[in-house]
This record gives sequence, structure tokens and C-alpha cells, in this order.
Amino acid sequence: MTTMPHFLLSAETSFSAAHRLPGVDRCDRIHGHDWRVRLTVRVDAAALGANGMAVDFREVERTARAAVEDFEHRDLNQLDAFAGTAPTAEQVARIVSDRAHAQLARSTPAARVEEVEVWETPTYRVVYRPS
Repeated sequence: MTTMPHFLLSAETSFSAAHRLPGVDRCDRIHGHDWRVRLTVRVDAAALGANGMAVDFREVERTARAAVEDFEHRDLNQLDAFAGTAPTAEQVARIVSDRAHAQLARSTPAARVEEVEVWETPTYRVVYRPS
């Protein structure tokens, strides 16, 4: 299988929020994190714009920020985005990916979500790669 030449561009954002994870030792009590999110998008080399750019980094950053803006200073357990599921780092990453995909389809169709990284703490991270 041959991979086409492409570029991966990343931007980060962060938010502070609380959550609780029922059934998980110590995490079943409400607690907070300063979450960090890195959105990485893929653009095929053939899709470079006339200016030689794949996508403006600021657009990747805006997309990442928009994906988490309703999480800021909230109890994630109370948000509709987590209805029916615990607000784990895995679920945060999946939701960010879904939201970023929808935004990029409107604003920058040449860019596709390659992966989302979410740090719950400086040493605990999850990586989500949509299919």
C-alpha cells in the first residue's frame, strides 16, 4: 500500500474543566484538570494552495478551540455532549475529532482530521485516530 505525499499540521488549545468517572477509584469524586488538546490535520501535497500552504495554522487552532469552547470551566458530566457516556479523556478526544471534522468540512475541505491528542494531566495522554 502506497501512501500519497501529505502534510500534517497541528495546533494546540487547552481548557479547564471538572468531571467524575463513576466506578473508577478516586476518580468517582468530582475533580478538575487543566486539559490540553492537540488537533492534527492531514492535507495531501497535491492540495496545496496557490500560496504554497496546506492550511493556515490559525484555522487549525480556531477549529481546535471551537471544538472545546463549551467545555471551559464546566462539569463535563452535565454537558449534552457526554449524555450516556462518562467524560473520559477518550471521549473528549472523540468528540473533539467529530466536531473538528464537521468544522473543517465547511471551512477547509482539503484538511482532514488525522488525530486528536488529549492530555488530562501533564503525564496522562490519549491519542484518537478516526478511521
